[in-house]
Amino acid sequence: MSTQTDSVRVEVPAKARAPVQPAAPPQHMDRRAWDRIVSSAGAVLAVILLVLGGAAIYGGNFGQDNVRDRLAPQNISFPPADAMTPEELALVGDFAGAKVDTGSEAEAFSRYIGIHLGEVNGGATYSETSGAAREEGLDPTVAADLQVKADTLFKGETLRSILLNAYGWWTVSTIAVYAGYAMVIAGLFLGLLAFLGFRHAKRAAPINATT
Repeated sequence: MSTQTDSVRVEVPAKARAPVQPAAPPQHMDRRAWDRIVSSAGAVLAVILLVLGGAAIYGGNFGQDNVRDRLAPQNISFPPADAMTPEELALVGDFAGAKVDTGSEAEAFSRYIGIHLGEVNGGATYSETSGAAREEGLDPTVAADLQVKADTLFKGETLRSILLNAYGWWTVSTIAVYAGYAMVIAGLFLGLLAFLGFRHAKRAAPINATT
């Protein structure tokens, strides 16, 4: 081969010419390897969900048992239906005659107490009644009466706060139990998919990396 520039003819050896390289084929991941990677990730996630779900169920049941163990010894019970007023029946009639040993019953009994606390001093709270009893220049008899009402309100509101606290922990524990069951079901489902993925990996035909 030769090239010519102006009047100079230059010979180019044939060996100096660069050979044309064929285009490299696209790279493909072996299908079996991909199935194993995805299935392994699914299996790990399934184990995590099962562990977390089991822990949530255990913690939720522990919380519910703890609330029940604290409430049951108090022997708090709703009056029977025939001893309730129409207002009480409308508010907590579903729990008539029941013993308070669950969070739901504790919350209902706190509402039952609230009805009667509203009748102690015309709907005034403990802090309002106690403050009124300490006003300067108040008749001693009136002050003493207000102080008795303040003591009643204090006890009732304290009991209500304890019951509502039990209800709060009961609610959190119940949510934990349901969430735990959901995670266990999801973990079992992922575990099944991972198992099917590993089985498919064994049956899949290998793919060469250069094809």
